[in-house]
Formats: sequence, C-alpha cells, structure tokens
Amino acid sequence: MRFVLTVAMSCAAAHACAVVEGAKITARDLAAAAPIFASLDPAMVIAPAPIPGVRRVMNSEELARIARANGIAAGSLAELCFERPTTTLTADELLPLLQGAVGIEGARVEILDFTRTAVPRGTLEFSRAGLDGNGLWRGRVKYDDNRTASIWVKVRVTTEQNWIEAIQPLAPGKPIGAEQLGIRSGSRSPYGPAPIGAVEIAAGRTPNRSIRAGEAIFPSMLSIPHDVERGQTVHVEAASGDAKISFDAVAQSSGRAGESVLVRNPENGRYFQARVEAKGKVSVAK
Repeated sequence: MRFVLTVAMSCAAAHACAVVEGAKITARDLAAAAPIFASLDPAMVIAPAPIPGVRRVMNSEELARIARANGIAAGSLAELCFERPTTTLTADELLPLLQGAVGIEGARVEILDFTRTAVPRGTLEFSRAGLDGNGLWRGRVKYDDNRTASIWVKVRVTTEQNWIEAIQPLAPGKPIGAEQLGIRSGSRSPYGPAPIGAVEIAAGRTPNRSIRAGEAIFPSMLSIPHDVERGQTVHVEAASGDAKISFDAVAQSSGRAGESVLVRNPENGRYFQARVEAKGKVSVAK
C-alpha cells in the first residue's frame, strides 16, 4: 500500500496537528485524530512520522484508501495533520549538563546564549570536545534511538587563578627585576595559553616585546637571557693536550651555556668557534 504524504504548513490554520511520539505514524495515532479508524490494530504502521519541526498532511483521498483497504466504510474525510513533539531549551536545564561536561574542578560556566528554536524532545548531550576556543559549545539532542539534532550554547568558562603582571612598563631585551612584577588573583579562562604564575619564573628573563603596566605575562612573551651577547668581550680558555692558555676575545654571535658561538681574536683577527661555559666565558678544546 503506497501513500503520498505532503508537507503543508498551512494546515495549522484549519486545525491543530496531531502529535506523534514515535518515528512512525501508527493506527493508534490515526484513530486518535479520526475515531473512524479505531478498529485498526493500534500497532499498525501507517507511514513514517515527519522529522521534528516539520508537519505532514494526509489528504482525504489517502485516508479514504486506508479505510477501504481495511474494510472501513467512510464518507468524506477531512485531511489530517501530524507533527512530532518539540521543546525549547532553557538555561536551567543546560547549565548542569555543561558543568558536568567541562571536566575542570571548580570551573564556573556562564551561559551567554543558546539555540532558541524548537528542538526534538530527547536526551541532551555535550562533550568537552564540542567546546571551541571562542566559547561556542556544540552539542546534540538524541531522539528516536539513533537520530540526532544539532544544538549550540555560547559560554564563558572561568576558574580562579593567580598570575603575574608588570607593575611598570617592561622594555624588550632588558632583564626583568622581581620588583617590576606583581601577583594578581581573579577569574580567567582555563583554556589556551596560561599566564606565568610565579614571580621567580619571570624574574631575570627578557621580554621579546614591550609589556605594558598591568599586562599579564605569558611564557611566550619572554626569553632566557644569553650568557654571551654579540659584541661582548668574553674570556676564552683554550686547551690543547696539557697546554692551556687564556685570553680575551670579542663574541661575534650570541649564545647560552652549552651553545656554540663565533669569536674573533682581536690580536690576529682570526675567527673561531667556542663553547659557552658561563656568563662572559667560553672555551676551546683541540
């Protein structure tokens, strides 16, 4: 038996649609809308139910065919409209789900906006993987066992943190003193790069760029100072077997302990590679 089911939003103007709870329109649904079909087996499948948010109309000819095929005497039948139950989301039902899914103890989730259109009635599902760096959290409603509908929530997630910030402007390339830093406490996002949380970690390092007073300091903003700077006069210790000599030379490149730098002997103008041992000190071994 084949039925042509048409979608008609205009039917709402004529009569209210019958609500279908499952994925199929059954004889039970049909009889609830038109008692003339009450003699049919309630479990008999009439047609697929419309997807949530869409109305499906069965016209009088289709209904008459169903009646004749099942031995039901029927006169003129009015068309019937069917729709799936839907609901609208609320912040109160979303918040506990998001707090459970965020996965960070003590995190505060603030809902800024969410899907406002009607969604299928079902199980709301959110996972941490659905939350992007801009606070857009994508989830879904699971219904009819294996069907889903997409939903979204715009959130702000914060935790209480401590971080350091500059209490005065910091110039690039100049080592930072502990007295130039202060500790701040407050709410910050737990996602993305974290600011430095202790003064001793930043003190002595050099900014890669200018840092404003009051600006939080992140690891990517700092560099460990070189032990040898280009143009600096360094003390060279050279060894060849048991013979050892020392002299001063001029570094032609910068480096930290354990790295190799280019050095120029000012007496003869020769260049050579040396290993940085400590601040202002290099060595050469042959």
